[in-house]
Amino acid sequence: MAHFLVEYAELGHATAREEKRGEHIAYRKGLASAMALAGPLLDDDNKAVGSVVILEAEDEAAAEKLALADPYVAAEVLELVSVRRYRIAAMKPPESA
Repeated sequence: MAHFLVEYAELGHATAREEKRGEHIAYRKGLASAMALAGPLLDDDNKAVGSVVILEAEDEAAAEKLALADPYVAAEVLELVSVRRYRIAAMKPPESA
């Protein structure tokens, strides 16, 4: 298994975002151990402009299939920008807020 960095762009559809939020979260949670990390990409004002996910998959095609299956993609909340092979070299857990 390999890791892949998946990048999405935010399309600005706030209504669809709210409508599909539960499905999106359930989908990501359902990825279980196949999802190493996920979070929004932020601009200088802390507004979400996209999302990054690191997935574990057999190959790039499998990672892309998982990325495209996110309900936010079908609802045009997020658009898939890229899927790239990624190697986790070090990891530090985030500090508590």
